[in-house]
Amino acid sequence: MTLSSTALAIGTSAGPLLAAALAGACTLAIGYLGVRHHAKVFAWMKQTHDNDETAKDVEDAHSYLKETFEALCERAQKPCQAAELAPLKRLRHLIRASADQLDVLHTELHGVVEHIDLYLAAALPETAVAARMPYAQHLGQLEHAMRQEHARIELERAVNKAQQRIRSLRRT
Repeated sequence: MTLSSTALAIGTSAGPLLAAALAGACTLAIGYLGVRHHAKVFAWMKQTHDNDETAKDVEDAHSYLKETFEALCERAQKPCQAAELAPLKRLRHLIRASADQLDVLHTELHGVVEHIDLYLAAALPETAVAARMPYAQHLGQLEHAMRQEHARIELERAVNKAQQRIRSLRRT
């Protein structure tokens, strides 16, 4: 019996060729699904890492706000000169850096920085110690002290607002 050239090329039947083609297609499909799965896992890991970094930055900002609030409580209803407000300058720069890093707290932290600037600008000027002060100068100092206290209260409100925002972010 002579075999035709087609039968020799295909073999005795098309079954083994079809099985090989199906095995190749299954291998490709499994490979594609595996790559997709690993891409999703990698994206999830990146998102988790970013969330952890953001949580750490938020925690740092919260500690700066807490330190600012404590400094404000120490200075409540106490007129201060520029030298006494120096620790707030350091906190201002730390909060500003946190505001630039965090998009979720950008508005609140920049509000705190603006209020710190206003409070620092309201520092009482240095005065010479005199045995007796004219009434007009004393009245001017009282008005300046009242403006400073108002700026401190506004700063305290801005700090509380930012802390509330941090608490709401922690809940979600």
